[in-house]
Amino acid sequence: MQRINYIDGRLIEWAEWRVGGSGYRGIDFESEGNETPRAFVDYTADQDQACMEMDLAIASLPPELKKTVVAVYTWEGGLMMVTHRLRVTRATIHRRLCQADLRLDDYLAGRRFVVREIGKEIVVLD
Repeated sequence: MQRINYIDGRLIEWAEWRVGGSGYRGIDFESEGNETPRAFVDYTADQDQACMEMDLAIASLPPELKKTVVAVYTWEGGLMMVTHRLRVTRATIHRRLCQADLRLDDYLAGRRFVVREIGKEIVVLD
């Protein structure tokens, strides 16, 4: 089963946001050296909203998938450490991530087409 690329990208952004203080001046993992002034990332409101939306989506996952996603994207030590601490094989990690991708995609697609009636107007949240 293949991973969904855009979900993987959003999970990477979410992990940087989460590890970096949830939207307040997170560390830029791409910077080299000790470049303090440029080593911080200030998130825009849209980026912060996207990460919060992804956080809600991850929270909606079953516990087994949620723990796997959090472990793979935020724990230090790489995949070897994740497999050791979760006591599962690499194939199991991959299968869980694929299942999580599908569920996250469904969750995010459902949120894109939410229609709420506010007074007499109908607002499509995007």
